[in-house]
Amino acid sequence: MKAQSMTTRCPVLSVAQVKACEQAWADSHGGSTWPLMQRAGEAVVTKMVQLWPETTAVWILCGPGNNGGDGYIAASALARNGIEVKVVAPLGAPREGSDARRAYSEFMNEGGTILSEAPEGKAEVLIDALLGTGHRGTLSEPLQQTIQRLQKHGRHTLSVDIPSGLDATTGLASPGAVRADHTLTFIAHKPGLLTAQGPGFSGALTLETLEVAIAGIHEVCYQAAPAQWPERSMDAHKGRFGTVRVVAGGEMMGGAGLLAAQAALHSGAGRVFWHSLAENRLAALVAQPELMTADLEDSLADPEATYVVGPGLGQSMMALCHYEAVVGAGFKGVLDADGLTWLASQSAQLPGWVLTPHPGEAARLLSCTVEDIQADRYSAAQAIYQAYGATTVLKGAGTIVADGQGWVVVHPGTAAMASPGMGDCLAGMIAALMAQGLTAREAAIAGADRHARLAANLARHQRIVLASDVIHGLRMNPKG
Repeated sequence: MKAQSMTTRCPVLSVAQVKACEQAWADSHGGSTWPLMQRAGEAVVTKMVQLWPETTAVWILCGPGNNGGDGYIAASALARNGIEVKVVAPLGAPREGSDARRAYSEFMNEGGTILSEAPEGKAEVLIDALLGTGHRGTLSEPLQQTIQRLQKHGRHTLSVDIPSGLDATTGLASPGAVRADHTLTFIAHKPGLLTAQGPGFSGALTLETLEVAIAGIHEVCYQAAPAQWPERSMDAHKGRFGTVRVVAGGEMMGGAGLLAAQAALHSGAGRVFWHSLAENRLAALVAQPELMTADLEDSLADPEATYVVGPGLGQSMMALCHYEAVVGAGFKGVLDADGLTWLASQSAQLPGWVLTPHPGEAARLLSCTVEDIQADRYSAAQAIYQAYGATTVLKGAGTIVADGQGWVVVHPGTAAMASPGMGDCLAGMIAALMAQGLTAREAAIAGADRHARLAANLARHQRIVLASDVIHGLRMNPKG
């Protein structure tokens, strides 16, 4: 069975919602979920062969639940096709009367053997069907050791539905959790696969719906395909694409403002002004002569402009005055970096604005710890929106956009983009999209998604991706 292609924006369902969908399907198909398990097991085999077609030896780590049942069905199918299969079941057999037990019995009846611990030798592929989406908490020491031994001797790892040890709700991973090369998830994406540690442990992610219908309202969506950017007609001129004013780059921090301004320019804003110290403005002439510059003391009153406030601005009283001159005037724009620090001290309501905090800045905005933010990134993003009334972009692996219309999770990006200036670049991109007519929500999604996708593409050919690399990529391919 072929994994189904994703639409532009896919629903993300909780564990309980997925189970409800499964039960609804069973109720309309004779009351049994067994056909879904068969489809899932077959899909695992299809995906494995697609990824690693020359495989001749497979280890399958099976648990006692439905996840293990998928693994037993895959084991039977692989063995029938002449592939050497070794099944490891450290938690014992599934309970009597369950679908998983039926799959287990069929595998045994076909001559399969089951080991209680990791075998000797090596395998080309390890299929992880140990623990499903219902697992929470820390893996036991014996399970951690078993997983470690199997992964050490398996060349590739394919996880079934979710890597064992990863929390399907929060994306937090237990010590010793499976770190997959690829995860095949079923029916719908789960929240924990898409953010926090989820992307790092899941590897490449494929959705197989198993032809189960998804009904109802979904508060969380995944931006599966590139978000659309504004079109440009043949008779366009720069006056149609808005003005961005970047209030950023204080003493010794001019680069932050320059990167934000360049990103806005390369993202299509018609005019970009960089308000900065005189000592920084020569850099604009040299690096980007298309930028217009202004002193921080110049008038910031431009109701038609979209603002970026904060990157490298500093925490001086003068910086506070510039912050208040824009934010207090009721303009629109993007708050980042030092702008978020000033906001945290004032708790203002900013409808029409976009906030772009990383976890540390998010913790300041909510007066909590980074650990609190990462423990439930969805709730944290929503709490910031509710506290400040602004569209919130909680940055990190699997950036989350939150506002009154729910959550959207964008492309997870890459570890290669953990480099200076990335947030400044993103702030400029979002502001440019707002200047071109996108709403705060639309601009936040489109900007964050393109930012991550560009960096991920660049990371195929370079170990570290810089903000200036992303800016150059915007010029080369602004639509994605």
